Amino acid sequence: MPASPDAANTLDSGTLQAWSTRVLMGFGVAEEPAALTAGLLLRTSLRGIDTHGIARMPGYVDKLASGEVNARAVPRIDADAASWLRCDGDGGLGQVVASFALEQAMALARHQPLVACHIRATGHLAALAVYVAAAAEQGFFAFLCQRTPPVMALPGASGPVIGNNPLAFALPLAGCAPLVFDMANSVVARGNVAQAVREGQDTVPPEWALGPDGQPTTDPVLALQGAMQPIAGHKGLGLAMLVECLAASMGGIASPPDAAAGTAGSAANASAFALVINPALTIGREAFDASVRAWMETYIAAGGPDARYPGQRQAECERQRSRDGVPLPAGLLAELRTLGERTGCPLPA
Repeated sequence: MPASPDAANTLDSGTLQAWSTRVLMGFGVAEEPAALTAGLLLRTSLRGIDTHGIARMPGYVDKLASGEVNARAVPRIDADAASWLRCDGDGGLGQVVASFALEQAMALARHQPLVACHIRATGHLAALAVYVAAAAEQGFFAFLCQRTPPVMALPGASGPVIGNNPLAFALPLAGCAPLVFDMANSVVARGNVAQAVREGQDTVPPEWALGPDGQPTTDPVLALQGAMQPIAGHKGLGLAMLVECLAASMGGIASPPDAAAGTAGSAANASAFALVINPALTIGREAFDASVRAWMETYIAAGGPDARYPGQRQAECERQRSRDGVPLPAGLLAELRTLGERTGCPLPA
């Protein structure tokens, strides 16, 4: 849920972009990848996905400082065959790695109907929506999923066993912002619990997570120490297993991650899978647009005058925040100011 606007705690997007870029550069990231990472985190916040946007900066800086993420990573395609690619992220920031991988996949998909890409040795991608939305804005259908460290419980388990393994897809809509769908396979993303702790909330809904004792908890601190609950029970677990297969097993990735937290590269051993389809080279763009329009019109008509398609609200939020600025809740603002002081890059007032 987007944070409530507060004029006193609102910063314009240009200020946040420039500041975030400088902070990342201060930890060894070159200017171009720093600006790319800052831009994707900013766009995430602009779209109202506050748990996965600028709020991630302090954690990213910690992992750069410890060497858990490689500040100087150079992603590369280390294997390919026909319409398949494999990207080695060199332990770098997820924004840098995923952007490179998708650009390579889209370059191929301009000349062939579809391209699959496995991504390994990457850091946290944050919100997947911004990557697939960017691909859809260039006319492609895109699917992206990421295998995360175990944060989600299985029935009968008291602790985390499997990742909440988010997935997202987007498709172009003629004359409109793309349809964009992004979900974690837990009831909510773990970032929602972290946000509750940061903002001093006393409780979270009991269906969100289990505490360390394996029982549902309303205490956000205990929820972070325990495990997230899967969405729709076995259905969420099944989708998480699908992501394990696509993002890990199909790419030859060991499961589960065995790098110890705090060691070099341990925060950048995640893996992902992307699929890019060019509708112009399958049934043709006009036929694709007509088909999508038909079922979208049925969907909107059934929902009444207030019906929205996935991604529409985010696109509206992006336009509004690009104009009016990004609201920063008090807890996050304090964290960013502390980060600025610590890194010698004060956050502008």
